[in-house]
Amino acid sequence: MKLRILRNPAVLFSVLLVLIIACGSSATATSAPVTQPTATPSGDSGPAPTAMPEPTQAPASSTTSSSLHIAVTPLPQDTYFPWLQTAGGALPQRPIIENPTTIDPKTGVSTILPQLFTSWEMDETGREFTFKIREGVQFHNDWGEYTVKDFIFSIDQSTQAGSLTGCQSVLTASMGADSATEMKEAGNLNVIDDYNFTMSLARSQVDMVIWYFNVLSVPCAPSWSSDQFAAEGEGMYSTRPSGTGAYQYVKRTLKETAEMERVPYDHWRVNPDFQTLRITTVPEDSTRLALLLTGEADMVDVPKVLFDQATDAGMVVLESPLAAVGLSILFQGIYHVSKVNWDPENDPWTRLGEEGRLVREAMNRAINREEIIRVLFKGRGAPMYNTTFHQSLEGWNPRWKTDFEKNYGYDPELAKQLLDQAGLPGDSNGQNRFRVEIRQSSLPGLPEAIEAAQATMQAFQDIGIDAFLVSTEFSLALDAFRDRHDAHFILPVRQTIRQLTANMRIYWYTGPTDPDRGRPTRGVLYAESEIAERVYEQMLGETDQDVRDKISRELGDFLYDNYYSIPVVNVKATILANPEVVASYEFGGVTGVFFNLEYAKAAR
Repeated sequence: MKLRILRNPAVLFSVLLVLIIACGSSATATSAPVTQPTATPSGDSGPAPTAMPEPTQAPASSTTSSSLHIAVTPLPQDTYFPWLQTAGGALPQRPIIENPTTIDPKTGVSTILPQLFTSWEMDETGREFTFKIREGVQFHNDWGEYTVKDFIFSIDQSTQAGSLTGCQSVLTASMGADSATEMKEAGNLNVIDDYNFTMSLARSQVDMVIWYFNVLSVPCAPSWSSDQFAAEGEGMYSTRPSGTGAYQYVKRTLKETAEMERVPYDHWRVNPDFQTLRITTVPEDSTRLALLLTGEADMVDVPKVLFDQATDAGMVVLESPLAAVGLSILFQGIYHVSKVNWDPENDPWTRLGEEGRLVREAMNRAINREEIIRVLFKGRGAPMYNTTFHQSLEGWNPRWKTDFEKNYGYDPELAKQLLDQAGLPGDSNGQNRFRVEIRQSSLPGLPEAIEAAQATMQAFQDIGIDAFLVSTEFSLALDAFRDRHDAHFILPVRQTIRQLTANMRIYWYTGPTDPDRGRPTRGVLYAESEIAERVYEQMLGETDQDVRDKISRELGDFLYDNYYSIPVVNVKATILANPEVVASYEFGGVTGVFFNLEYAKAAR
């Protein structure tokens, strides 16, 4: 498979055009957060953190009056309302809010750090939690101090009917209530005082703090002012929403730009270098590059095939310290548990048993991963061996790497033979074996997904599959596979490296079928299996690390041996920057990738 990347020939014209109308630039920078003590689990073992000393307040930094302008790909959802977006859609709100817990880009998801919570404890059952909130954290615009009531408010918003946050089904099941307020009224959320409370869950949820209350899942518990909402209602989000972050809201135009400014006081955690911050969404790769090259933007998110053009012009590539995201090509419609909208006749990759496995292996064998990494990612990446699993996380099996070439290696001739064995010989020329739609959409942090969809279509066509592209916003794909459970296409996606239980729920967990909606609602769901159901449910309450490794590896082996996805590459998150504006910026490890913007350091 020789990649024929459809690069935009208009890039030079775009650069020249923007040069004509250019009117200046702004400034950029970064500083890594102060490393805080690592939490230790309550009890003998387990993945949940607890009881850590309160960090010292961050000292005031040497700030500047400069501005930082970032241009990124369009968001999966572009809305004022936090509960109507996934984590990827929350990028314009990240600098304004904070979360109960966070991570450091240098240690990634392996270490959970306190932010609005200073300590937490979980018992050995994964059901009893005790929390302490940081005192003195102020909301913007004089809306008072962050306390327990604001945490309850944030959970109520993210779990309300119609929420797209990915928090609703899990949190309501864990709380045994439709909201945190209802849980409190039932006596299972006990408010001790403004800064201390306990939760008694209806079921075990060992990843409650490390995922749902973490910056990794930013829409679940963001710090918006409950007093402001009581006074202004939903209108606050489109006028002047007040969070606790180091930047405060100035204005926003949906699908265009979001503007914010440094808070006018010493922030408890960090005083940003940049006085103002602007985030602009721009669909065209060439236009984003042109904005950088002409000084209209200071950092841009573009495919790596455009890096050379930028570095030749004096720009620099900033990388996350650790691998943060990956490219995985996902089979939609493997509805083997619920059987809801399962269509094995028209979607042969979803068929049960050996027939379906042969089709999925063939489609894996059609993909030239080495060339994708070399061409699309300019060699900046390492092979992904099993979607949602990573060497740094629990459940890893070394054989997935050592046997990968034997089991997944690029071999289009073998792929054709496998399709023949699966009863899909096609016509007399080995063409038209079956039709498959490839969805093409982009997300911030992995702009290469567009070209990856093109490469996937080409690879499938080369083995006789009638593959075709459909360009769409990611939100429409999300609606099909999550909200309607009725997806029948192949989807290259950005996979974030995060806690395994979180990715299990998003990728593999079905849960019970909602009788009112006629479909599963507990997971995001790309593919179903009985093993995933059992393992995920067990992982929610298991605190013995040896057991967690064993059962999660069982799921990983099943997914690997049955070709449940097409894993391609893990990469460090990257962004291009103007070194005359941006001195440094450490980021990565989060869905949407570009967080910690308040730590950007300005060139001086």
